[in-house]
Amino acid sequence: MRVVHGRVRNGVVVLDPGSELPEGASVTVSCDENAVSNGPSKRKRVQFPLVRSKKPGTLQLTSERIAEVLNDEDPSPRH
Repeated sequence: MRVVHGRVRNGVVVLDPGSELPEGASVTVSCDENAVSNGPSKRKRVQFPLVRSKKPGTLQLTSERIAEVLNDEDPSPRH
């Protein structure tokens, strides 16, 4: 028995690059239950603050500067 690895994409098993099986080969597919997720992950949209500038694209946004902008927008105390 030969083991060939792949992933499910849109309901179809896609073999890893370089893996080939002869046309018409009878196959058995097994799945590692630890590797199965509960459906596609839903990504949460991120909203960045609007930083006004007279010359767009000229601001040097460091982590510290972004924190300042966020603190200016949300004056509520953070714990």
